[in-house]
Amino acid sequence: MRIAIYLLSGCFVLAAFSLLYESARAHRRRIEREVEQLRAQLVARDEEVLTLRQRAPTTAAAAPAARDHCPPAAATTATTAVATAAVAQRSYVHDVTALPFRADDLVMMTYATGGVRELLHNWVHRIKQLGLPILVAAMDDEVLALCTSLQFDCVDCRKTSTSASALPTYIRGDFGGFRALGVRKVDALLEVLRAGVHVVLSDVDCVWSGDPNPMVRGQLKGYEAFAHADVLVATDCMEPEADWGDDGCYSTLIDKNTGVLAVRATPNGIKTMAEWRVRRAVGQKDEQDQTTFMDRLDGNGRGHRWGMSPRQRSDHRSFASTWCASLKGNRLKGFAVRSSTTVAGSRRIFDVCLPNVTRDLRLGVFPTTHVAGGHTFFVQQLQRSTGLWPMAVHATYQYGDMSDYAFGKRQRFRDWGMWHVDRPDEMVGGDARYLVLEDDAPLAAGVAWQPHSDIHARGRQHVEHLDRLRQRLAHGVALARALDRVVVLPTLWCYCDKYWHRLDQCAVPMASSSQPLPFVCPMDHVVDPAHWHGVQHRRERRKRRGMLASRADGEWEEGMPYRGPYWLRTLGAHPEVGMSSATLATALPRGAPPVFPTPRELLAMTRSGGATAAAAATADVRHAFLPGAEGPHLLVPPNRSAEALRRSLDAYRHVRLLKVSLSDADALLRCYDEPKAAADVARLVQMIFQHKWCYRPKEMLPEWVKLERTDKQKAIAAWCVWGFKQPQTKAACSKG
Repeated sequence: MRIAIYLLSGCFVLAAFSLLYESARAHRRRIEREVEQLRAQLVARDEEVLTLRQRAPTTAAAAPAARDHCPPAAATTATTAVATAAVAQRSYVHDVTALPFRADDLVMMTYATGGVRELLHNWVHRIKQLGLPILVAAMDDEVLALCTSLQFDCVDCRKTSTSASALPTYIRGDFGGFRALGVRKVDALLEVLRAGVHVVLSDVDCVWSGDPNPMVRGQLKGYEAFAHADVLVATDCMEPEADWGDDGCYSTLIDKNTGVLAVRATPNGIKTMAEWRVRRAVGQKDEQDQTTFMDRLDGNGRGHRWGMSPRQRSDHRSFASTWCASLKGNRLKGFAVRSSTTVAGSRRIFDVCLPNVTRDLRLGVFPTTHVAGGHTFFVQQLQRSTGLWPMAVHATYQYGDMSDYAFGKRQRFRDWGMWHVDRPDEMVGGDARYLVLEDDAPLAAGVAWQPHSDIHARGRQHVEHLDRLRQRLAHGVALARALDRVVVLPTLWCYCDKYWHRLDQCAVPMASSSQPLPFVCPMDHVVDPAHWHGVQHRRERRKRRGMLASRADGEWEEGMPYRGPYWLRTLGAHPEVGMSSATLATALPRGAPPVFPTPRELLAMTRSGGATAAAAATADVRHAFLPGAEGPHLLVPPNRSAEALRRSLDAYRHVRLLKVSLSDADALLRCYDEPKAAADVARLVQMIFQHKWCYRPKEMLPEWVKLERTDKQKAIAAWCVWGFKQPQTKAACSKG
């Protein structure tokens, strides 16, 4: 009897699980049908609009009713009072059904929220300089107001739902918010394409230096086949050999990069973007623009990464193989072959089958030499080894952004002269004075690669070098704070790349053939620029986002005002700063020419701070002018207290650029007069130099692999050369 009860109970349990399983399958099928219906509606709508446009090719085809995400301007008239008042002769906010472009125009397009308004301003500034048509998908009120105040064309893509949650300040760090914006971005893009207008869509963290029309239209020698492409896309490829030989690293595992896309208003261009829109809408977890784009291009199903079971993936591959069976040629990645549409001497394009979307998409890949990614430009610096400045630079592969501001992206652009929207009064203006740090330590040659005896040799050299450099920089920062001067950083060198995976002889594996070592590295490889702006709640109090502290000697939580080395190049437009200079040192350099005596009366007339400061300078500072130098040498004995240094140099407050070697910065300042001053400097240095990174070689020793299976954290510790040490600071002066 008891056995029968157990058997009956087991049957009930199995039946319950079966019902649950069937219910889940039915729910899944229902979702798949709904998604398929949505895609079918989009495709049907695209074909209808294309038919209308082909009947009237010289006018923009009338678009169907606007979508919820980008409604006609008349439906959302609640622009800000500032924007409305600023409209003079024309409106810059357009209805998606009445855009100010003609069929066959090529429009430069991006999308933005107010959280990236400075990046947007920089993007717009460069496109305007190139004289190209602009269209911005405005995602919130702040961007809509900017359209009018900065006078660039936009469409209103604000989300109108009152239940929509507030977006974070810097949307890129929020998966859900970024995915939602991606859907609205593609909605706006589709409206433009349906009007017969071609689009170059790029993220706001791109800087354009050239007109893409000649390349996109196939008018540039070596890229004639691009005239036949429906879509052109950038790439994360870092290997010049594969970029050249494989027409954009198409066959490799490296992603195409959706930060720069050129889309023609062709049936295939529109179908491809419509499918992308659906995949963005149904994405899960961390599926973003690029992952959904790559899954589609590789022939994978919707939800391939998180929404499909192994069986469903297998079924989809079988379906896709049948659907794309007509594709002829040697297949590359996904369902793609080199296109039969060839032009002698031109970079090739590809015929791509997108299952259940189109069997004949023509796709090309922008060369990294012309549309550069963050690594090829800021780290490999291919523009230096070739002399060719790229048409566009996309700030990828960078570090240092925070939820409240893109500090890392801005700093990289600043360091290469591509940040054009700094306010002059913040970067140069006023009576700010600067301490220019000069690295006088010789740069040692990189150690030889030792693949068998010591695979960590290069990693150790890199970390030891940066530990020394960071300590010397900390002494420079301390001196700048003691003198209340904005610190100007020197050129920074690295022996290893900074990468979140394994390195090949201290370079990213794909980039090793074109990566100089050592190399001039970005600031975010050495210190995190965000921390120099202070703690977050102090940053948020400032009148503009992204601002630095106003003083070098303020409260330590405010951070440390600084400039990158490129800033010195901008001073040609500010001779009152750039040519008001002196060198602070403990002694004249070896082999210096004879000193030209400067009359006392001339010094008396030019010294700052009155009689007291002049007396201190006369007693403590030797003024030495070497003919041909940019300014005098101010020779001060070493091992001074912070207060003694301030008194000695108070007479030279009129000198805007005070230069000092990192060695002398260390030697000059011995201690602080008050314990609190010493403690504040220690806290400041701890904050702005916080930085930890693992440098690990690609070689995986057997003992590491074995350890990884049992304790991954220990394995990582064994793989890595860890950086960095926290720099030490000077103590308070002894009272004895």
